[in-house]
Amino acid sequence: MSRDLIIHNRIARLAADLTPAAFACLVTFDSESDSITVVSVSGISTPLFSQVNNSARRSHGGWVPSITVGAAANIALETIFRNKKSVSATVGEFIDRVLPDSLINSTFDQFTEQYCTGIPIIIDDEVCAAILYASSVKFTKPQVSSCQAFADKVTDSLSRLFAERKLTEQIEELIEQRRQIQTADPIGLTQRNHTKPLSPRTFADIHLSLETQTAIRGERELNLTRREFDLLDTFLQSAGTALSRVQIISRVWAERNGVSSNVLNVTVKNLRDKLEAAGESRVIHSVRAYGYILKN
Repeated sequence: MSRDLIIHNRIARLAADLTPAAFACLVTFDSESDSITVVSVSGISTPLFSQVNNSARRSHGGWVPSITVGAAANIALETIFRNKKSVSATVGEFIDRVLPDSLINSTFDQFTEQYCTGIPIIIDDEVCAAILYASSVKFTKPQVSSCQAFADKVTDSLSRLFAERKLTEQIEELIEQRRQIQTADPIGLTQRNHTKPLSPRTFADIHLSLETQTAIRGERELNLTRREFDLLDTFLQSAGTALSRVQIISRVWAERNGVSSNVLNVTVKNLRDKLEAAGESRVIHSVRAYGYILKN
């Protein structure tokens, strides 16, 4: 998980705003180095934070609120990052062996008896981060549930974003592979193959002509956009076969980088609307967690 992503999503700030926490921070986990890092802190513009930060700087030159330590620095952190379990403990138990004793005594001692709940962010069965919620009073069970609910939303949001980034990378890799194939074609057979006359595509009452660049369903002309036409052509070439999102985007948007899965969703919806505008049956069906298929 990159720092820019975490800061951009303002997770720690939202955690403090939308839960009973008075203060929250986001801690990321690097499994390769088995280390955790405080990367985002809520309340950085508050007088309390300024007071604590200034005190820490006076007692420890060069102090910054971003800290990196081993995942097994103390029992509370080890339980979160190695055992993948939530922990409720005092602030003192969370910062034990994370901050120097001298810094705890000079600055953080006033907070050590306050309460903190740490909840891991688990994606693909791996802990990638945790949200630490702090308060001067112990959270009630409903309040802990509120913290967990927010952590679940963060997990879902990041899972979707990571999946989107992975999909984009796969698409760009396919585009690059195609470019290399065409570049390595010494007599232009790849390019010529795209310009040779092709037979009309048909499926049930749908007919698509590559020569006239028109598409009809029954007796009704569909008036498709360029992208919708290419998308329908892709489905007609593979009727009855489930196509992944990566396969579809790499064929329809072959010359574009960074096309998102959401763009595909919108284009499919628009194509469906035109195919079903006169009450016809649906032929483009979603394949859960995979892509789409053209079938009766």
